[in-house]
Amino acid sequence: AGWNGPGPYLIQNNYIEAGSENIMFGGVDPHIPNMVPSNITIRRNHIAKPLKWRSESWTIKNLIELKNAQNVLIDGNTLENNWAAGQSGYSIAITPRNQSGSAPWSVVKDVTVQNNVLRHMGSVFNISGYDDEHSSQQAHNIVIRNNLAYDISPSYSTLSNPADGWFAVIGNGPRDITFDHNTIDNSGNNVMVLYAGVAPTGTKVSGLVINNNLMK
Repeated sequence: AGWNGPGPYLIQNNYIEAGSENIMFGGVDPHIPNMVPSNITIRRNHIAKPLKWRSESWTIKNLIELKNAQNVLIDGNTLENNWAAGQSGYSIAITPRNQSGSAPWSVVKDVTVQNNVLRHMGSVFNISGYDDEHSSQQAHNIVIRNNLAYDISPSYSTLSNPADGWFAVIGNGPRDITFDHNTIDNSGNNVMVLYAGVAPTGTKVSGLVINNNLMK
């Protein structure tokens, strides 16, 4: 987890296992004014949670979560084994968060997610345009391309928290999001869902491009 350093950051060629969050940027308000962790590369890692943890009392959340980050490349990783427990099973969360209300400059922007294998999970992407509790900047310029996603299923649920089995849920006003050349095999009742939600300046999902994908 990183929140108070400007970067650059390189996370490469690792096996990364954790209960709540495997990798997260943001989540605490920086002590440095206007600071956004920047120039983050997450490449060729195996990012996972052991499936045996499903029968244990771990608080399971995300494999990667970006709450305050810019210029991020997530490239060539294998992400697997994430289910609904502490949250609803989304494996990559791109959601600006001014966590304690003292960092209104918080943003997630200029993110590329490419060439990854995404498998054995309750859902994949949760993308939100604004923090719905405190003032933040708008999430924008997110490119998701050339990924393989399979075994995305509501079966990765717990009794107290069902998973959706969706590839992406997008809402609360982000802009300029591209899905290009992805192969998606999911068994939820939707592939992508767009919603309105609460935002300080409008709720439209604008600049959305869905191109060259194979969807079940």
